[in-house]
Amino acid sequence: MNKAMGYKMTHDTGFAPNPFHGALTLATCKPAVRRTRGRGDWVAGFTSKALVQNAREHGVSIPYGGLVYLMQVTEEPLELSAYFNDPRFLKKRPSLDARDPEVRSGDNIYWRDADGLYQQLPNNSHEQDAKIHDTSGKNALVSARFWYFGRNCFVPPGGWKVLMGRELSTGRTFYCPDRFVEGMLDHLKEMDMKPGIHGRPCMWDETAKSNCG
Repeated sequence: MNKAMGYKMTHDTGFAPNPFHGALTLATCKPAVRRTRGRGDWVAGFTSKALVQNAREHGVSIPYGGLVYLMQVTEEPLELSAYFNDPRFLKKRPSLDARDPEVRSGDNIYWRDADGLYQQLPNNSHEQDAKIHDTSGKNALVSARFWYFGRNCFVPPGGWKVLMGRELSTGRTFYCPDRFVEGMLDHLKEMDMKPGIHGRPCMWDETAKSNCG
């Protein structure tokens, strides 16, 4: 089974990753992950100390090192402009005046103009100065097999060492141990956690409306 790439998340707003509208997508941030992961690969996002603090400011308490999401890339990565124009993902284009935070947090924001230059849709998450960083990732990763926990992120009983054979890496981006994916899938099965959305984003205010399961 392919080794998972993990990273520590500093923000969780439903933007990166975006778990809504039937697929979890990673189309912004983490350019190295988006350039190097392909079909069949696994990606896992964990809480950082910064995310714990950011969530607290929104009235949400989460554990450090908690698993926010686990995804398997289920199709070939889409170049960002191909992702933008794919009819399956039109709902992931953000609308700033939408009442539904799922619509406001859309991650489908980059397309190429007639000169081949990337342009950015207005959005609530990234300013123009993020464009070079975001587009250096080249691709959007798409998953139809994912578990998104958001504010219900967790550390398994006994800690990650019990499940992975060692503690969670202190790095920002890292490879998870060989047994991580298999152990995590077994753990999720024991918890009767089927793929899909299992919580709202960590940084949505308590009053935010959501259609999350």
